[in-house]
Amino acid sequence: MTQRRIKYIDGGSPEYWRQRTEGFRLIREAERAHERVKRAPMYLSGGYDEDDDVIPVENLGPWDAMDAAIRAIEVNETAVDILVAQRRTEIGLWRINAVIRELEKAEAGHGEDLESNPLWGPDTN
Repeated sequence: MTQRRIKYIDGGSPEYWRQRTEGFRLIREAERAHERVKRAPMYLSGGYDEDDDVIPVENLGPWDAMDAAIRAIEVNETAVDILVAQRRTEIGLWRINAVIRELEKAEAGHGEDLESNPLWGPDTN
């Protein structure tokens, strides 16, 4: 039998709402970072060389910001819980490994055990 962590939630506490607000803020920041990645050019002009040709410079800033936003979500338990509840394993093409791990754990521990399920009986389908 697998051990599950039981969370106690006090929906009326200011700390609960602070954590929820922070979790949703981190998710929204990752969504905004993804929007910037979609619009960002791959290269910027780094000036001109001696032949007056443009020196291309990779524009890594938006991609670095997206990576940082995903890392921030992965270390925030509330943000991970929110995404697990939504079953969202990625934002854009960025996988959120902490969410994937939690969903895999939940699926592994939630196999249908009809004998121990009190909601299952001879009168149910």
